[in-house]
Amino acid sequence: MNARNSHLATLGLVRNPFPYTPDAGCYFTTPHLEEQRVELEHCILSRKGFCLLTAEVGMGKSTLVRRLMADLAPRQVVSALVFNTFLQGPELLSAVLQDFGLQATGSMATDINVLNTFLLDNHREGKTCLLIIDDAQNLTESSLELIRLLCNLETDQEKLLQILLAGQPELEATLAQHGLRQLRSRVVKHARLYGLNSMEIADYIRFRFESSGSDGSLLLQADACQLLLQETAGVPRQVHLVMDRCLYGLAARNGKVIDAALMKQAIQDCRIQLDAGAAEAAPSAPVVPAVAAAATPVRRWAPLAAALSVLAVAAVLWYQGALPVQAKAVSPVAAPAAAPEAAVAKAAEPEKAPAPAPQAAPAVAPQAAAQAPAATPNGACATPPSLAQDRVLTTQPLPELAHRLLGGRLARLDDVCLESRQGQPWITWAAPAAGYDDKDRLSAARFQIALTRYGSLLPADVDGVWGEKSRNALQRFQSGIGLEPTGKVDPLSGLILEKFYVQEQ
Repeated sequence: MNARNSHLATLGLVRNPFPYTPDAGCYFTTPHLEEQRVELEHCILSRKGFCLLTAEVGMGKSTLVRRLMADLAPRQVVSALVFNTFLQGPELLSAVLQDFGLQATGSMATDINVLNTFLLDNHREGKTCLLIIDDAQNLTESSLELIRLLCNLETDQEKLLQILLAGQPELEATLAQHGLRQLRSRVVKHARLYGLNSMEIADYIRFRFESSGSDGSLLLQADACQLLLQETAGVPRQVHLVMDRCLYGLAARNGKVIDAALMKQAIQDCRIQLDAGAAEAAPSAPVVPAVAAAATPVRRWAPLAAALSVLAVAAVLWYQGALPVQAKAVSPVAAPAAAPEAAVAKAAEPEKAPAPAPQAAPAVAPQAAAQAPAATPNGACATPPSLAQDRVLTTQPLPELAHRLLGGRLARLDDVCLESRQGQPWITWAAPAAGYDDKDRLSAARFQIALTRYGSLLPADVDGVWGEKSRNALQRFQSGIGLEPTGKVDPLSGLILEKFYVQEQ
């Protein structure tokens, strides 16, 4: 045990009972959870095709998914797990093939044939092939249509590929859309996970203590358990966050019993951390917004009503011209290293810090699009011959995570240029000269809808008012793709949201 966890040794523990990562090797179950797991396993082994698993953030979806994979592996089940749902369309299909150990070609038709051959070979050997897509609420409608096509790979009697989509409740709203009714009709099992009740929390804490080496002397008093339930709504991730603070308190006082006073202090400490973390989060610490998201109480909402609300707002925005026309895809822009003298007009020099984001101002109409920055023969971005008055070329370094996740898609846009400067990816595009106005209700609603498609905002919260929920949702989006979690629609965040989420309506 390292020095960082030395407080655990003073409590007689050999490991952290409340880690922040999925812990399928130390699995606690409840009657409801066991029922869902058994039914999912039955549908997969019976080769019924398509299953769905939804739950709020921190409820244990990823842990259940890993437990399923571990349980099914000895039973002739070959599994592939895709958790990077920023990949869409052909890139998503390539990720599926790679996780099955296959070589992707880049051609959708060829890759589907490769996958179909692989599935038939395994079927003849009596094996079941399972594809699990985690965080599936981030998938676009076109990617979900690809999932439907994969569902059609079958023999006369059975589905060749078993598919499990796991995601947040927003996934239910997405599947409720009329255009996805064919995929929705294929769902044979929909498992929903809920928070622990007070008795289950007490059993859970005792189980975690015992599985970490406790001799039974560590205790959670009943009133402290009730406070824990009130604070966390039984969400396991939140339980871990608070209980981890309790362990520090126990070690500091050399105690063994978690009483109400200690629980109150731990809860207060967690709240202070969340408040401070939101303001002081560094660009390299994406965990802060994720923890802040986990503090949100469990919510129950009607998927169909939420979907209708999003569609209604989208219809209004489209009618008033707020939604831009789908961008046209072209071949990727070449991006070899650029010479320092190949500078872009109105842009920062490569060795200078990128310019600060423009101040909020009225949103720019989509019709006023600038001419695309072209790629010169040596790969550098060239200044276009003309530029709309309300657009200005913006250039800045592209964070490494954003480049890995979105570089291929950005390179295919006809009004974006990617290049390499001294080994650092840079991006150049025409951004609204006036920035984005989050006080304008149409502009705010447009980006709220984009955030629902990303999966960080509930569709029921789309109201055209850019408040705390919207800022937190944007922080989670920015952290998830490697941008600074400012909570403000800066030029690069606005570009990615508009190109990949607003326009894919």
